[in-house]
Amino acid sequence: MKDFCVSTDFPGGNAVVLKTEGNTVYLDSDLRDTVGDWFYWAICVTGAEGKTITFDFGGKMRIGYYGPAVSYDLTHWKWLEKDSTFSKFTYTFSEKETKVYFAHNMIYSETMFREFAAQKQMPIQSLCKSRKGRDVPCVCFGKGHKSIVLTARHHACESTGNYVLEGVLDVLFDVPLNDIQVFCVPFVDYDGVTDGDQGKNRAPYDHNRDYTENKQAIYPETAKIREYIDTHSVFMAFDFHSPWHVGAENDLVCIIQKSIQKQNRYIKFGNLLDQNLTDDVLQHHQSDDIPPNGGTDNWNKVDTPTFAVYALRKPENELAFTLETCYFGHPDNPFTQERARGMGRCFAKAILEYIHTKS
Repeated sequence: MKDFCVSTDFPGGNAVVLKTEGNTVYLDSDLRDTVGDWFYWAICVTGAEGKTITFDFGGKMRIGYYGPAVSYDLTHWKWLEKDSTFSKFTYTFSEKETKVYFAHNMIYSETMFREFAAQKQMPIQSLCKSRKGRDVPCVCFGKGHKSIVLTARHHACESTGNYVLEGVLDVLFDVPLNDIQVFCVPFVDYDGVTDGDQGKNRAPYDHNRDYTENKQAIYPETAKIREYIDTHSVFMAFDFHSPWHVGAENDLVCIIQKSIQKQNRYIKFGNLLDQNLTDDVLQHHQSDDIPPNGGTDNWNKVDTPTFAVYALRKPENELAFTLETCYFGHPDNPFTQERARGMGRCFAKAILEYIHTKS
């Protein structure tokens, strides 16, 4: 009988296979240059037709509420749901399943973004060369004196934000914006996204900590984003993230507020977002938002260097924040690809209504 193969040789692949005993594979996340522990992993299994295989993370919490994410093409994902714990899952491969992908969360790849952009006829440009010499994609559309800056994947593994970002672009690209340019970098830690890194807590510090004023950026992508912010009138700036693995505020969709002085503006935008949400999209409730210096153990420090803080420092900036989008959600508000994209479209409508109130 042919042996099955567990591989990470694909964009976003990540795992360390510790050993294989019969039809049980023992594995863990590949942390690489992450300081401390993190939980992202993604594998491809081939040659397992007709077999039942258990994948065991040795008691470490590496799986969410609904089991691993499963795909056959790295584009369409579903939750396994059954035969799973937080540290182990079992899968029975049909005779026709020659290649199956499993991951901690629903991966969003560069290929998915390029297919979306092609459908919208949205030109993709090169922001810069990454540290490894890759062309980092970005999009820019509209003309005007003011800018809206959109970013995602400051932490490489945090793919949920890309689905929301895609929904935002889906709406904004089709609506003429008066005197506004939209500038978007969908994969800030581009090498990390391609290579399958954790990205969070990368040594010596990760991309979202590369925004210390008067200190030169160490990553080419953040250097270019900072340059754009420095040379443009950034009216709004939104950064799309995923939180920690599971539990408490990590199961929610939260606006991470970074300015004590702009509380009324955060409240205004949160109200507009909630009013625009439909029942079939990922839900946000303004009461779940994290205030400045709030969060569990008060982690949301206003003086922490981040993309949002860097944008907020400009006097003409109206609003800037991070949106944290849960990896899994909860039974009343589960994460799926389409629910996240749908939320992004509602988010864009909130942007448009906010702009309308300022004109």
